[in-house]
Amino acid sequence: MPLSSTGESGNCELYNDNVYFFMTSGGHRIRCGVTDLALEVLEPKLDRTTGKGRLAAFGAHRAFVERMASAKFDKKIWERDGITIIVREADINAHAAANG
Repeated sequence: MPLSSTGESGNCELYNDNVYFFMTSGGHRIRCGVTDLALEVLEPKLDRTTGKGRLAAFGAHRAFVERMASAKFDKKIWERDGITIIVREADINAHAAANG
């Protein structure tokens, strides 16, 4: 079952440079995130000096990032914490390679 967007704004956690956001599945909130490096693949001129640049890049590419998170959810690819799905640069590069 794919994840659905909540439309809530993302949050940038500066200690690890990831942007976190929530999606839903069957009424349950699922914590998702996208790494700084993944955002840089999507937005090569990413402003990395503040969280605002990361949030702007996330906003510009949100639909794609959410599709990637949903695909990982469907494949049951969770982080070690068992409650988070993270979209990484390797995920985006693999998608680009597979879809030429």
